Amino acid sequence: MTSWQQYIKILHQQHQLSNHAIESANRLLKHEFLFDNPYAMEPTQESYVQHPMDWQVTPNGDPEWLFMLKRQEYLVELLEAYYETDNTAYRDLMKHLLFDWIDNNLTLPDTWRTIDTGIRLLNWTAVIGALQEENQLNADEQQIIDDAVRQQAEYLRTHYTEKFDISNWGVLITTGILVYAARFPKTIEPEVVTWAQSKLDIELDLQVDADGNQWEQSPLYLLEVWRSVLSVYAAQTAAHQDVKPIIVEKSVAMTRLIAQYLKPDMTLVQQGDTDRIRIDSLYNVATALLNLPTLANMQEIFDFGLLALANRTLKFPEKSEHLSTSLLAFGSGNAFWRSSWQTNADYLHIYNGNLGSGHGHAALGHIDLVIDGQDVLVDLGRYTYVDGTERRYLKSPSAHNVMTVDHQAFSRPKDSWKYAYVATPLGIHEIKRPHTQSVVLSYFDSQNQATVTRYVISIPEAKLWATIDMIRAQGHHQWQHYWQVAPQLKVLNNGQQLDLGEEFRLATTSDTVSLSQTLWAPRYNQLEHLSRIETEQDFTNFGIQGTVVGRQSDGVQLISITPTQSGSELAVTTSAAWGINVKLNNGDDFLITLQPDNTIVGRKLFWFDGIEAYGTLNVFKRHNGNVVYHEQIL
Repeated sequence: MTSWQQYIKILHQQHQLSNHAIESANRLLKHEFLFDNPYAMEPTQESYVQHPMDWQVTPNGDPEWLFMLKRQEYLVELLEAYYETDNTAYRDLMKHLLFDWIDNNLTLPDTWRTIDTGIRLLNWTAVIGALQEENQLNADEQQIIDDAVRQQAEYLRTHYTEKFDISNWGVLITTGILVYAARFPKTIEPEVVTWAQSKLDIELDLQVDADGNQWEQSPLYLLEVWRSVLSVYAAQTAAHQDVKPIIVEKSVAMTRLIAQYLKPDMTLVQQGDTDRIRIDSLYNVATALLNLPTLANMQEIFDFGLLALANRTLKFPEKSEHLSTSLLAFGSGNAFWRSSWQTNADYLHIYNGNLGSGHGHAALGHIDLVIDGQDVLVDLGRYTYVDGTERRYLKSPSAHNVMTVDHQAFSRPKDSWKYAYVATPLGIHEIKRPHTQSVVLSYFDSQNQATVTRYVISIPEAKLWATIDMIRAQGHHQWQHYWQVAPQLKVLNNGQQLDLGEEFRLATTSDTVSLSQTLWAPRYNQLEHLSRIETEQDFTNFGIQGTVVGRQSDGVQLISITPTQSGSELAVTTSAAWGINVKLNNGDDFLITLQPDNTIVGRKLFWFDGIEAYGTLNVFKRHNGNVVYHEQIL
């Protein structure tokens, strides 16, 4: 047993590697690619010999199945299972499937895609390295592999187009070449390696901003790019090569940013085409490679694939709770806030950025909300890439916590990847005060000639989140608001006040509220259901609506306030002044006032429930009628 295998066995025994690899490897040995039944037998070599792989048939009609199959990520799982157990059946199957792909696919490049080819080269790197180290390749077999690798690398170079410069595909193409070339520097032609390095520099410069966000507006695809770039860092470091500064810079930025997309339960926010998954093992290896602290509530597990490319023992990184609890990633239109990095924390994510690629969803103004560590408002996920009703619906506005006018989408999916038209984000910014934090966003809905502004006001001490929405569109319209409620919460409709499960409450100023069941996809090809709240109200030229989410135990009540203008007895229009009062059962109340329009007729001072106020936004906290504090945006 090599020292490297011993290291992997120790990690496995300490539960720092999961049992997933062994379970997957056992299914592979039994040729259970198409089934989910549990493993009832000891793994043997006979099963895969008796049932050869058909590389060109998909069991469910989804071509993605075949593309994923040919990425050969399972070879790395077989290698991990072999290192953990010393069962040579895993190693032998690993070698068999490697050569079986070559025998049945190398002459059929029309069945490849560039993205899958790049990923395959990356996955082959540690596998072929292990076979070499264990003297499992004779000269003829090594020559077959070398020829196959060169053919695939050249395919990637010749099939690369300019559009890949701003696509995760481009990163996955070039990193596959660079990772393999770092481990085996004499296999791929030097000019191909040089080309791949120069292209990766361009891709990172164009795709990943200073905050670490990847332009496609999907945390899952940010993760994919992040892992691939980390793979280059790990492989080139292991080969004692000079790592380009941009690789280090962007790797650090992505590592810091991806943490913000993690909810308190450490699963990714389902923005765009993203699944509800944990990333503990990858995050831990990233922080170990880059010498950064990991999060305190990360599970102590490592990503074997990255470890294998690093090819050395890594020290588990120091745990920390001192990462920033808020971030405005202005360039991508994402705002993040959390009360702490504990599992029972409150968490808020808001999105109002450019659409990005076809992985982006029509979700301007969307909110994800977690209270006391529990999901309350969520995104519905992606489900599938097959064009159809489900795909288009899950990308549409009504599948998010946003608004529409006259039931017309502000951005409408045309098919699985393209849009017929899109709205334009006008900006997002935050205002921090000692007791409150407000995020203000706006966008222009060209389909309805409407300008929408959303204020999201966090009052952490009271565990209250108020959303004030304003819209300007000429003429008479109907305005819809959608709220997707986390699947574990049963919704009880009490009119303008809705109980979400037994712990939370949503209250609205709208007097038309309806409930329905809608789709929710926690993972790709997995479809479930949850409750959706929809409100509707009429407006002419200008509309405003308030929504508050808090805890049932606090007795949250939402009351609309009728303001008066100082020195006038005339009725006040909602565009001149508007207010709500959020009452709690402990004697506290929060008076929130807005003056949407600049006042040019009469006094600029208004009265709200006995309180005089001026400014774009005011938040007054009162206790038993007495003002405790006042925070203002002029």
